[in-house]
Amino acid sequence: MSRIALATVVLALGLAVPRFHAEEPVAPKPPVDMKFIDPHVHAMSVTPLGLRAVSQWMELRNVERCIVSPLSHKGSRPRTEEERATMLANFLPYKGRIDRMTIIDAGEVETVDAAVTILKREIADGAIAFGEHYGVGLMFDDPKNLLLYEACENTGLPVMFHIDQNKNMVEPGMARVDRVLKAFPKCNLIAHAYWWRQLQNGTCDRQLQEHPNLYADMSGHVVISVLDRDRKYAREFLIRNQDKILWATDEGWWSFADEAKQMNKHYTFLEELDLPAEVRRKIYRGNAERVYGLRKDMK
Repeated sequence: MSRIALATVVLALGLAVPRFHAEEPVAPKPPVDMKFIDPHVHAMSVTPLGLRAVSQWMELRNVERCIVSPLSHKGSRPRTEEERATMLANFLPYKGRIDRMTIIDAGEVETVDAAVTILKREIADGAIAFGEHYGVGLMFDDPKNLLLYEACENTGLPVMFHIDQNKNMVEPGMARVDRVLKAFPKCNLIAHAYWWRQLQNGTCDRQLQEHPNLYADMSGHVVISVLDRDRKYAREFLIRNQDKILWATDEGWWSFADEAKQMNKHYTFLEELDLPAEVRRKIYRGNAERVYGLRKDMK
């Protein structure tokens, strides 16, 4: 019997009309069969106990391991030897759980050798990557940036870079990114931020397919909104580039303790795409293990 017919019968009998409620949509859930590895978070790692907030957030968000990237904010990047000692002491209790990147600002050093000297010291003290590379006010392939890419290639550090309207700037088609990838083929570069805005014109797909040393992390506000515009294409793109995409959030000291500020859809979006199991595993953690060299000391 239809709902209209049933309501007619009920009214004829003088009974109360039952209320029919539309089924509530089931809220998407984060994965339950594996833990995340997040290679892109920010912390006040120079502040005493500054990583405690990171550790607590990891527990709440099912993150097994993460990589902290310094920014220029006070408390995020050490500027003195004393602050450096505090930073290293902060990371020590979280060895194998919270890793760190290092950074040199574009223009901060004048030669590749000077950059290499700094990076070798950082590697000896546990840094596993270079980033977040901003290149403020510079084109992506500015000579000041090229110096840093070369130093990272010489020391074996992958580079996680940011692109936007005034950092590591590019034009449509991102030919400047192509030039850098070809100039430093032994340096792995991990794309972030506005790089993803050229997804729909095919540039992101092309670059990932053409350059063995290019990867992309899914962190930040831009990525999920761009992928969500065309889920069929998003699914095909992620499957086609399954060895190149790294799940990540870009959470930081501003959001670790405030769920309302966290990028909540990052934790559920992939679960809505019905990706093959192996693709999910690679994106959630496997690619980060490989690109950042985490496998050798994973428990």
